[in-house]
Amino acid sequence: MAVPFFRYSFETAKDMNMVDTYKKSNEETLRCIRYIQDSETGLYANAYKDNIVDKGGVYTDHLIKEFGLERMMFIASSTVKTMPEDGRWSKKVREWAKTFNAGIRHGEKSSQYALLQIHVGVVDILAKTLINKYDALNLFNTSHCEEERGDINGKVVVLSRMALSEEYWSPENQLWLATGGFGCEPNASGRAVFATCLYDGEETRWNRHQIVGVLKDEFMPDWAREKLDELQNPQQPEIKGGDMSL
Repeated sequence: MAVPFFRYSFETAKDMNMVDTYKKSNEETLRCIRYIQDSETGLYANAYKDNIVDKGGVYTDHLIKEFGLERMMFIASSTVKTMPEDGRWSKKVREWAKTFNAGIRHGEKSSQYALLQIHVGVVDILAKTLINKYDALNLFNTSHCEEERGDINGKVVVLSRMALSEEYWSPENQLWLATGGFGCEPNASGRAVFATCLYDGEETRWNRHQIVGVLKDEFMPDWAREKLDELQNPQQPEIKGGDMSL
């Protein structure tokens, strides 16, 4: 299992009392960069053959297994942001890097985590492969949600991928029924949103900022409709042995 990617800066880690977690993640990120650029384990030695870069995405799959998809996307986006005006970036990769969210990283330069020893065109191919791997997860995002951000109590909401560990990145783990909490109201001072996972029935507390929005009805999967109906209309247990009230 890859070392979990810590999405925030050292300053944020101090505020969260998670400095050790930050350091372990940062060390792994730097190890990943060295690994990709190494003459023996790197991209050129293992995935640049017969003028084809990473045919079938085999090397990228290996990197994801070793270091995690989110860390790989962070490194690719950091590389683009280090040299954004380079004309060798494809439009797809350039636009993706602008919107990729790796958390709050105060005081950190993108060049700290960039692949500077790899040809831009090759990194572009790697980034495209990563984007395709991520898109294949079919995660819900703002395009699947209602534009109005009103009271969400009693509604099916989409949980941000940022709230989930990478191993739980799936659309099933993103759909929750909001059941209460001050965070359900858009202008309330409280942040808590109590919710039940439609997929497995888990009940927990999230913060309002971790909710992407209310899922549009047109994107509601059939399995989710069934689970929602079960939660909203629980079956009453049958009384055996006849009416005992007499």
